[in-house]
Amino acid sequence: MATTKIWPVKDSLARVVDYAQNPDKTVYSDLRKVLHYAANEEKTVEGEERAMFVTGVNCNRDTAFQEMQAVKERFGKTGGNVAYHAYQSFKPGEVTPELCHRLGLELAKRMWGDEYQVLVATHFNTGTYHNHFVINSVGLWDGRKFNCGKQAYYQFRQLSDDLCREYQLSIIKNPKGKTPRSIYFAEKRGEPTKYNLMREALDAAIKVSVDGNDLRKALREQGYELDTNPTHKYATLRRIGSKKAVRLYRLGEGYDLLALRERIEENRQRYAYDLGYQRYKPIPIQRHHPKHLQLNGSFSTVKKIGGFRGLYLHYCYVNANLKL
Repeated sequence: MATTKIWPVKDSLARVVDYAQNPDKTVYSDLRKVLHYAANEEKTVEGEERAMFVTGVNCNRDTAFQEMQAVKERFGKTGGNVAYHAYQSFKPGEVTPELCHRLGLELAKRMWGDEYQVLVATHFNTGTYHNHFVINSVGLWDGRKFNCGKQAYYQFRQLSDDLCREYQLSIIKNPKGKTPRSIYFAEKRGEPTKYNLMREALDAAIKVSVDGNDLRKALREQGYELDTNPTHKYATLRRIGSKKAVRLYRLGEGYDLLALRERIEENRQRYAYDLGYQRYKPIPIQRHHPKHLQLNGSFSTVKKIGGFRGLYLHYCYVNANLKL
């Protein structure tokens, strides 16, 4: 199982070359130094990275920077993205240093062929073997700049997966592409990620919620903002203060909007049954019965009441007899 990534280097080629040659992670400012990091075989303090194998593809490992820089100057393309830095990291205990480096070299050849210069360095870091790739951004023969878009990223990942299958290594299963590979890999190692922290927050909030308002309040107390606006295409969860939200369905089964509603409904029914939760029981209609009053005395002896007052009392008497 291998994870992959590619990103551009804008400041200098020497920095990434040194990075691949020198595991001490010294901060550099140009391309020469990144190549140095990738290829330096000197052992550093325990726990830090060590370069195990270093090989140049379409260039010599010892003069990688000079050769890459010469190509840039020949085509007059020394600015912009000076290089690309990539890695391929394997599951702990699944590959040997030799196999890791062999897979890295094969991946570089399949991805860039004889068109670009690549330095491949195999590092070991706390039990995890991984390859660093430093790719010259300028083509070796035609000076064409390497286009590192989404297509290149997915091609790099697919080629790495193909190699893992050929060597009978495990493949990251990522159904429907809902979870980024880096997060998937980190969660498999038991590391905290924003995704599993969000799941924990949702689980805790649902336990004390019987409707959407309860859920939003409980999440807000944990530092999250839930957006279920029906005018939006997706329901999202966002850390308060962050501009980037995560779509609920990316958190996996049991965390999309429909699943959350079902879990809340289960809560509501359980509370109504176990605790007599009156908020969700129908309120019985209360019928009010009129009181009957008895008048002491006799109408024959009472002083006659006339006018509007008498007429009013007469109709009150008639109305009362009709109801009875």
